Amino acid sequence: MNVNTCLLYAALVDVVTSLWVFVARDMSFPTLAKAMYLPGVLSLAFVDDVGAYLWQIMGTQSFYKSVVYCAVAIVLTYVLVYGCVGLGIGLGWTAKSQPVSVTVQKRMSVTGFLRAAGEEMGWRCYLLPCLMSLFTPPVALFISGIAWGLFHVAVMILLTKRLKTELPVRTIVVQCLACVFCAYPHGWLAIKSGYSIWPSTFLHFWWNHLNPHVLGSIYTNTPGVYYGQQWKMNGEGLTGCVVMLPVAVLISLELNQDFY
Repeated sequence: MNVNTCLLYAALVDVVTSLWVFVARDMSFPTLAKAMYLPGVLSLAFVDDVGAYLWQIMGTQSFYKSVVYCAVAIVLTYVLVYGCVGLGIGLGWTAKSQPVSVTVQKRMSVTGFLRAAGEEMGWRCYLLPCLMSLFTPPVALFISGIAWGLFHVAVMILLTKRLKTELPVRTIVVQCLACVFCAYPHGWLAIKSGYSIWPSTFLHFWWNHLNPHVLGSIYTNTPGVYYGQQWKMNGEGLTGCVVMLPVAVLISLELNQDFY
C-alpha cells in the first residue's frame, strides 16, 4: 500500500458522506445515521481480495484475542464515560438531571451494532492497517483520527443548524477533536486484536449507548442522567477531549514500544 491509496480512501469516504448528508438533509436522524455504513462499504473497493479481507477482519485467525479485547472494550467504555462524569462534576460543568428531563434512550439494537461495525470496518480494519504499513503507530492513529473526525463534521453542521444549537461552531470543533482522540482507544483495540472488527465495534456500539444515556447526546443536544452544556460536558465534547488526551498519549507510548 502507498500513502496516496490510504488518503484517497479517507477523502472519498468523507466526501461521499458529506454528499449523503446533503441529500438526506431533510430526513430523520436514523436515516442520516446510515452514513455509518459507508466506510465499510467503500473499503471493499480498495482491497484486492474481498474474500480474504472479510475473512481477516472476522477475527477467525485471532479468536482468543478478539474475545478478550471485546471484554476490554466494554470495561473501557465505562471507564471513559464515567471518567468524563467525574471530571465534569469536578469542574462544575456537569450536574445530575431531574428525572423528568432525562431522555429515554432506545434499547440497544442489532442495526445499531451493524452501523458501528460499518464504521469500524472501514476506519479500523482498512484505513488503520493501511497507515500502519507506512507510519509509526501514533502518526497512523492521528491521521485516521483526523479522517474520522472530519467524517462527522457534515452531520454536525446539519444538526446544529436544524436544532438551533447554542455555540454551533464550538460544538462542531470539539466533537471533531474528540473523535480524533477517540481514534486512539478504538485503534489500539484493533491493533491488539489483529485488526479484528469485533473489539473496536463493541467499544463503538457500547459508547453509542452509554454516553448518550449518561451524558446526553451532542448530536441531538439532549440531556442524559447528567446535564450541562453538551459541547462542554459530553464524552464527545470538551470533557471527552480532556479525558481522552492522556489515554491517547499512553496508547502511543505503549504501541511505540512494540513498534521499535
